[in-house]
Amino acid sequence: MNISHPSPASLLASSTYPSHLKAIADKVLAGQRITFDEGVTLYKDAELGFLGSLANFIREKKNGNRVYFNHNFHVEPTNVCVYTCAFCSYSRLIKNREQGWELSVDQIMDIIKGYDNQEVTEVHITGGVVPKQDLAFYTELFKRIKAHRPGLHIKALTPVEFHYIFKKA
Repeated sequence: MNISHPSPASLLASSTYPSHLKAIADKVLAGQRITFDEGVTLYKDAELGFLGSLANFIREKKNGNRVYFNHNFHVEPTNVCVYTCAFCSYSRLIKNREQGWELSVDQIMDIIKGYDNQEVTEVHITGGVVPKQDLAFYTELFKRIKAHRPGLHIKALTPVEFHYIFKKA
């Protein structure tokens, strides 16, 4: 698939962009690294198309016109959690575990096997934190996934999950 994007040079030629954004784009086109503050300025002030064109310029400079896509699916072993993180909107506290779910390795493998005839390249595994889903649990799970489907990339666990698992190990 060949998709055409506006070049950063054509964006800079446009009179609709403010000079402070054009100055940042000039740095990008010259191969200079932008500062943290310039990144924040782009985040706050730049239109998505402008930012996307700059990002695509850097991507093509580094990788040519090659793009790789990841087809993944998500598995949440549990929504029960010992923590009360503010960013988690679906978890159930461990004291309310009857309102949630805690999948076994066999149940997770059933979900993974459900994707056997699909062209997925990755399984993303993340969820709540519970004592029984410990290092031994995840070691068994990851070994069984790899034994079942060796080419499937496993992207799993957040830093919070790792911290808890290793603290309990």
